[in-house]
Amino acid sequence: MRRSFQKIIFPTLGVLSILLLPFPASAVLITDLRLWSAPDHTRVVLDLTEPVRFKGPSQETSTRNCVELLGAMLFTKKRELATNDPFVSKISLTQEEGSRVRLVVHQRKVLNVSVFSLKPYLDKPHRLVIDLIDPTQETKQEEERKKQKEIRPRGAKTVVIDPGHGGEDPGAIGTEKTMEKDVVLKIGTKLFDLLGQGSGIQAFLTRKADYFVPLPERLKIARDYGAELFVSLHADGSFNPQARGSSIYCLSLSGATDEAAKILADKENMSDVLGGALPKPAIGKDPSVNQILLDLMQNNSMKESFRFADYLLENVQKVNSLKYASYRQANFIVLRAPNFPSALVEMAFITNKNDERLLCQDDFQDKMAQSLATSIKKYFSQ
Repeated sequence: MRRSFQKIIFPTLGVLSILLLPFPASAVLITDLRLWSAPDHTRVVLDLTEPVRFKGPSQETSTRNCVELLGAMLFTKKRELATNDPFVSKISLTQEEGSRVRLVVHQRKVLNVSVFSLKPYLDKPHRLVIDLIDPTQETKQEEERKKQKEIRPRGAKTVVIDPGHGGEDPGAIGTEKTMEKDVVLKIGTKLFDLLGQGSGIQAFLTRKADYFVPLPERLKIARDYGAELFVSLHADGSFNPQARGSSIYCLSLSGATDEAAKILADKENMSDVLGGALPKPAIGKDPSVNQILLDLMQNNSMKESFRFADYLLENVQKVNSLKYASYRQANFIVLRAPNFPSALVEMAFITNKNDERLLCQDDFQDKMAQSLATSIKKYFSQ
């Protein structure tokens, strides 16, 4: 087949690198392959230079799925990926004749498969996502969460800790390439361990490893556990490298406290776009829901959230300086539960070199987790 040279432009270290590649000018290039493991599913992601047409998946055998990418060429060294994933043993990419790429997923068991495309957003290119879902494990996870609510010891309180971002969504990234998703998981796990030390509080995590959980699913997980308090952990980011400090946020249904709070909420609410959540169909209001009762619940949970936020401000400032002396409000999706109070903690600015260094230190992580644990205990004791 006769080939023309395709010009591909890559931003590298602030300089545009131009490569002339012997690919058909119309070919979509596959530039990377990634895999993310979650308790109930595995996600495979292909980075692309353009949207791609695909055929499949076609389940050739009970544990082998194939997706064909049409008009595509391999531009990645990753041609085969062996894994320790619970659901997938191996992934292979093969260049076929006629500008076709064959993706084969070797599964350990029969799985439900969903394939969809994602448009570019921020630094993310076009992507093709293959989700391999174990429906039995998905149901089992939900049942186990609800069981924890049923067997909760008398008098025990339940808090759900939500380490933000994960998987395809790294969150903010520091100058030393520290990722928000990693540090919030470390601190969230330390907080989980502290609350499990005979405090009369049951703690649970929305995610326990590096995988993505859609924002509405995080609230569902909290409801399944019977949460009486929800705390979402984050590390702030800014184009201003001098910005630093911790800040506390609560829900607002009538507009943000200020423009900075609105911008932050908009950024956090875009997590589903970065992480790759399939859009859900719009659901109309349930006529059986008592809207007055729902509003009362929401108002009460917001008042309790403000009380919890005050305890957070009191304790977090002992570990890191505060960006704002009082809590801020905005319309964060992850704080919209009407049946339990919640707060979002931006523990430090990962884009500030001093705060980034703190976030990577075990001592700071321990102290921040302890300040959060103290706030949670004080909230429940009052």
